[in-house]
Amino acid sequence: MLVAMQELFSMTRVAATDAVPREKTKSVSSTECPQFPASCSLAVRRLAGLLIAFVAFSHLRLANAQDWSKSPGIASRYLQDVGIGSDAAVVFAEEFEGDLEEIESHWDTVRDKGIMSLSNEIPPDSSGKHSLLMSQVAEKGTGGDLYRVLKGGHDRLFTRMYVRIADDCEPIHHFGTCVGGNYPATPWPTVKAGQPTDGSKAFWLGIEPFGSKWQWDYYTYWCDMRGSPPRGQTWGNSFIHNPELVVRRGAWTCIEVMVLMNDVGKSNGELALWIDGTMVSHLGAGFPRGKWEFDKFKPGVAGEAVVWDQTAGRREHYQTAPQGDPFEGFRFRTDERLNVNFIWLYTYITKGTRGHANRVWFDDVVVATEYIGPLSPQKPLASEKSKP
Repeated sequence: MLVAMQELFSMTRVAATDAVPREKTKSVSSTECPQFPASCSLAVRRLAGLLIAFVAFSHLRLANAQDWSKSPGIASRYLQDVGIGSDAAVVFAEEFEGDLEEIESHWDTVRDKGIMSLSNEIPPDSSGKHSLLMSQVAEKGTGGDLYRVLKGGHDRLFTRMYVRIADDCEPIHHFGTCVGGNYPATPWPTVKAGQPTDGSKAFWLGIEPFGSKWQWDYYTYWCDMRGSPPRGQTWGNSFIHNPELVVRRGAWTCIEVMVLMNDVGKSNGELALWIDGTMVSHLGAGFPRGKWEFDKFKPGVAGEAVVWDQTAGRREHYQTAPQGDPFEGFRFRTDERLNVNFIWLYTYITKGTRGHANRVWFDDVVVATEYIGPLSPQKPLASEKSKP
């Protein structure tokens, strides 16, 4: 805390623009900002606001993260996921067993079901016999969708699924493992590309392989999302940028994402991501530290940052604190009736080669109010343990 206070009152934020000099900051009277004297610069007050947010909201959320890391997850109680759908914490489970017609009945919207088929390829430790295969071919369209409303919605949800991307799959434009919320709930996706969402009506995010990078990251739309030049348009914001999170094409990957909704009037929403049971990202009010480069937050990076000022219609450059600035948290909603109430599996490939099938498999989908974790392997029988 002492370090944070020293940093707060020693750092100044120097802003600049590409072509237009920024106006000098005006003094703020004590009646306008009673917590700080009029002599405080805008930079100090902005940093103070971040510090207050950190003190007020982060400790409880970080304690929750520690609980998640200690918990073995719901799946540990159900060997190979057998019976997991009956757990009191599970909201929805899909194993892709049975015929396609039966599977389609589990979802509110099925688009381009002609590209979907059942496959004998299954994740290691799965108890099933089939997975769902989506085979995008350029002549037949951009891909397919499965979308389901989670009735009633929830303020915190964990969504786990196994995905496999073929080793010869071409770059994917967009991809779901996607969750989010609409108010009122809709039986189909209602996302609008390039626009922030209305905080009283919608938000959504996916975990995507990011095209030619083949690197896992978030792709997030919410009302406070960041824009980018030249006009401040808003595309899905990302928050990891770790080159080690390489998509292992040709192999199954367990992806689990947690969404915690904010309290209305606060930016204390959170996101967390696990890859193959290892937490690789957790973001909330005051953590982690890093810097923004337009619509990309880069954890662990400090120095010159740049954001798009939507009001002024121009870039804003500034220097972060030496260890980077605390992440501001998420204000996913401005109306408490908006919550997490849909799951969306899809492939969307706009530049596929004609005649080439871009294949993606999905399996063992579970949505729950608690951490789920990877499939629990079948324990060897006592007779097998005794074998040399």
